Amino acid sequence: MQQVIDRKLYDTDQAEQIARYGPLTDRGDFNYLIETLYKTADSEYFLHGDGGAATKWADKISNQRTPGEEIQLLTDEEALDWCEERAIDGEIVVDEFGHLVET
Repeated sequence: MQQVIDRKLYDTDQAEQIARYGPLTDRGDFNYLIETLYKTADSEYFLHGDGGAATKWADKISNQRTPGEEIQLLTDEEALDWCEERAIDGEIVVDEFGHLVET
């Protein structure tokens, strides 16, 4: 997916995938959810969210909700929080955010 934010292109095909969270991956389910954390060549973090009509990633069209996807920019702290909230493997977290993790 590509999305322009603040006149800058963010592209999931060009960025490094750091971690993925996908508790429900059946796209036929209103609650399906896949979130992927990426890092750009400029060391910026962004989250690609893809979800069913019952998730925060849903598109709202008129008075209906449909499956949707979006890219959301994250600070280093927000990216680390995302990893902690989703119990991403500790080795990945330390490799990526070791400067923010107390040991």
